[in-house]
Amino acid sequence: MRQIIVTWFSATALSIACVSGALAADMPVKTVATPVYNWTGWYAGVNAGYGSGRAATSLATNDAEAAFVGPLPFAPNPLPGTLHPNGFIGGGQIGYNYQFGNLVAGLETDLSYAGLRKTDAATGPFTIGGNLTTTIESKLDWFGTFRARLGILPTNNLLIYGTGGLAYGGVRTTTTASNLAPLNCVTFIYCGTGSTSGVSTGWTAGGGLEYALAHQWTVKAEYLYLDLGSRSVTFPDLDVPGGALTASTSFKAQIVRGGVNYRF
Repeated sequence: MRQIIVTWFSATALSIACVSGALAADMPVKTVATPVYNWTGWYAGVNAGYGSGRAATSLATNDAEAAFVGPLPFAPNPLPGTLHPNGFIGGGQIGYNYQFGNLVAGLETDLSYAGLRKTDAATGPFTIGGNLTTTIESKLDWFGTFRARLGILPTNNLLIYGTGGLAYGGVRTTTTASNLAPLNCVTFIYCGTGSTSGVSTGWTAGGGLEYALAHQWTVKAEYLYLDLGSRSVTFPDLDVPGGALTASTSFKAQIVRGGVNYRF
């Protein structure tokens, strides 16, 4: 009897195993699909980073001024070297991407605060009662860009892109030339001062990396080169009848920043 029971259980177990194996073979295999990130659509975000500028100033005199102090570059009008204003930058951006295959094209505009500041001075020879000193202060208070972007996707969630377009910003330069500079041109023998400020326009180019996180979020690292052209100011020499000096300053900057975007 025991032998019969053991034989029956063995046969039953074998039958169940065979049936289970046949059913398993007929059932579809379930796999976990990796989410595919779609770069097409609108996005907005914030950024922060560091900017380093380059502000070079040249000085020219009119005929009346040249007759009094001599023609440049032989006149005693010292100029400090190229200024390098630097500081924190931070702001926001909004843009639109369109993905086709492993390429992504789009447009982006941004606006940022900029704390780039620098002041420098140079002292020349003794001139009419004192040593002539020229002081230049250069600032970039804010800037914005409107750029095209074109990138490639080496992987679905990593975008490597180049970018370029219009740049604009609030640049201010103040130039003071005096042989009694500590008196700030209040009482003086020779003095001239002037400043120029406003919206300077130019171009920008650069590139970056953007990485897609879960769902709608991306993070990015970006480099931009800005060329905001040149601004000039002509100011009178208050001690020379009809005398005037013109200071021209070009402004360029390199921006390195990181950011976060949210895709709508």
